[in-house]
Amino acid sequence: MKKRKARLRGTKTAAKFEQKKLMSRIKELKENPKILIPKTPPGSEAEKVYSKVLKEMELAKEQYENPPSFFSRMMGTRVKDPLAKAYGATLTVLDSGAPVMAIARFPHGEVNYVMRGSGLSKEKLIGVQNHHHRLWSRFAHLDYVKKYKFFMYALDKGLVCTGTTPKYPKALWDEACNTLKIKKGGNDIEGIKIRCKSLKELAVLPVKKVSKSKENSYSHFLRNQVAFEQDLDFEITVSTFLSEIIDDIPKELFSDYLSGIATDSDLWNAVVGFQKEKVKALDDQYFIISNTIVDSKELINKISSNKIDQAIIEDILKDCKDTIVIDNFTLSAFTEYTWESVGREIVNRIDSNKLDNYNGENSLELLRDLYNKIVKDSLTSDYPRFKSLSEPLKLIDDVVRMLKSGEKDNAIKAIESLSSNNNMTKSVSWATLICLSATSSRAWKYSKEEQSLGESLKELIQSLIDSKPSEYLGILEEISSRIGLGNKLEVI
Repeated sequence: MKKRKARLRGTKTAAKFEQKKLMSRIKELKENPKILIPKTPPGSEAEKVYSKVLKEMELAKEQYENPPSFFSRMMGTRVKDPLAKAYGATLTVLDSGAPVMAIARFPHGEVNYVMRGSGLSKEKLIGVQNHHHRLWSRFAHLDYVKKYKFFMYALDKGLVCTGTTPKYPKALWDEACNTLKIKKGGNDIEGIKIRCKSLKELAVLPVKKVSKSKENSYSHFLRNQVAFEQDLDFEITVSTFLSEIIDDIPKELFSDYLSGIATDSDLWNAVVGFQKEKVKALDDQYFIISNTIVDSKELINKISSNKIDQAIIEDILKDCKDTIVIDNFTLSAFTEYTWESVGREIVNRIDSNKLDNYNGENSLELLRDLYNKIVKDSLTSDYPRFKSLSEPLKLIDDVVRMLKSGEKDNAIKAIESLSSNNNMTKSVSWATLICLSATSSRAWKYSKEEQSLGESLKELIQSLIDSKPSEYLGILEEISSRIGLGNKLEVI
């Protein structure tokens, strides 16, 4: 039986092209060890540290090219720096080749490298052997960053170390903004604001982007920064529609976001939720509807469609002194939200027997039933009422009273539901439909004669619709006269 060569777990046979590329990179390192050294500001602490590292690397190279004798190894100068040791060990691959590579797995992905020596840092070997790679090259320098509290940046052209003072590269800032497709600047825009202190630059993630975002956009700015204190050079703030009222946000709300655990939307919702609770505790009253601050007039206009609903809202607001916060922007949600504080007492005041009909979600139905007759009567109470009216006059009287109560839809339904063969009734109906711009698709129900008489009556009908109480009787009598029913109506 043919013997099989044993291979360590977590390794693989390297493809020829991988071996070739690795050997090429190592030859490049042998010729120029400085490739591994990041650019540093002249005279900085980083320059001093890496000058010593480079000397150690040159010593490792010398000992590789001219191996010392046993006695020299025992008594001579030794390479002590861990990066220089990894560099020296990597050079030995030139002698043996790289038929077998180890596989290292990280959250960022997988990377191949050749194991060499005992006690050598895996990260150092990965960083040295993959010095060309923007991500893996920084692995060779992680312990320097931690030990000296350096700030390092991985650019396309190599690593830059600015020492103990952060100096975020403009190229990285532009790269992150372009990736996120956000504009730089915009201090007056609502959203999540990321400010780089060393660059004195600001980028704003707008509300439209962050409210449903499932990613952490801040991580894009940290992706190519290696720092002991990653957030030191950045300031994260959130500006919402409530920030002018509540601008002091606890730092703990940002902790998960800064750690990369929370998404943009998580942070946004946490801040808005905190601000809403704070606003509720204020003495001043605010109306916050679907993440928008509105005044009482806007609130009434947005969720009332007729006079009855308007009266309900006005009476609730008259008694309610608390801040109202509703995400679901409907009148039903509004009446349910205010039921315990105001709505229940209003129903009890009008008809206490109706309280037993409340089932936890029908507050609007109960209030509408109670207000329907009250509002209708109040809106038309000053208008004259009649002892008896003929069919066409009764129709127009009923319809106009509905219109004055804000029930246009019901008024049109009343006209459509009336079954009559009276030509005058149908002519009055047609004239009213003209005034309500509701003739479309209904013309087939009316003869040419009925439509013609309706056209002649439309101005009088419109005057009746627009009339004041003192004008109502005179206009209705004129209509009565025009359709041949006399000009005297008996008022109750």
